[in-house]
Amino acid sequence: MVNTSEVLAGIPLFAKMLDAEQLEHLAARCHEVVFPAGALLMTEGDFGTSMFALVEGDVSVTLADKRGATHAVAKLSAGDFVGEMSLMTGARRTADVVAETEVVAVEITKVALEEVLRQAPDLIDQFGHVLAWRQAELDRTAAEVANANKDDLVTQIRRFFGGR
Repeated sequence: MVNTSEVLAGIPLFAKMLDAEQLEHLAARCHEVVFPAGALLMTEGDFGTSMFALVEGDVSVTLADKRGATHAVAKLSAGDFVGEMSLMTGARRTADVVAETEVVAVEITKVALEEVLRQAPDLIDQFGHVLAWRQAELDRTAAEVANANKDDLVTQIRRFFGGR
């Protein structure tokens, strides 16, 4: 059993922006979740009602191209969090997240975060910085995938027209 307060205090974003009372308040509304290796924590396109603070284990964040091939965006481990984009914006999940090893995490729901955000509105700005950086990483990977798809299409066209 993890100490949820200690987990949240170990995440720099929360440690920097929340005092001990706010951390305790948030921790009291969160719970521990265990994912076995290979489990899907979230799926691209789904709506997200929570994010996860990783306590133990590793996850991979991937995008799928039109052919179904997956492309790595990031590897995250203890001390990182995942799922914040959908939780903070209400948008659909932008990537798949898979447990590479057994993962122990603390689930932070929208309901748990709402009151803390009212008490510490600067936390929204900090999340905004993180979301912008992570969106840039997703956009970069998506552009690389699109470029690779273009190369595949050019090859397919050449083959179709006699191998040129």
